[in-house]
Amino acid sequence: MKNLFLLVSGILSLSLVGCASAPKPLYSWGQFPQQTYLSLSLPEKALPQDQIIKLEKDIEKSKAQNNAIPPGLYAHLGLLYLNTNDFSRATEYFGLERQIYPESTVLMDRLLKKMTGQTASGAKK
Repeated sequence: MKNLFLLVSGILSLSLVGCASAPKPLYSWGQFPQQTYLSLSLPEKALPQDQIIKLEKDIEKSKAQNNAIPPGLYAHLGLLYLNTNDFSRATEYFGLERQIYPESTVLMDRLLKKMTGQTASGAKK
């Protein structure tokens, strides 16, 4: 009788474990890792405009599915906009990165300071 009880409880335990679903990922990465890798390994093939389009689509999908934007995505988009001389959008995305991920404040402030120094004087510092 004791063996039967152990067998039934074991089978029941295993069946309940099988009902557990996979945990939801913390971030919705989309194409961000691939685009970052491409921009670092083959910069001639990673045009900023193409990356901007792909990454902004990923952001729209993430927001529609109520998923979190991964750390660094807004900063990367800010740098892409900076490369295309769209300073207002770059400032917007650096601010978003700083707002959502406060640990990036020091870096974002330095980028914003350097960017405003560039745009104010017209030359790199």
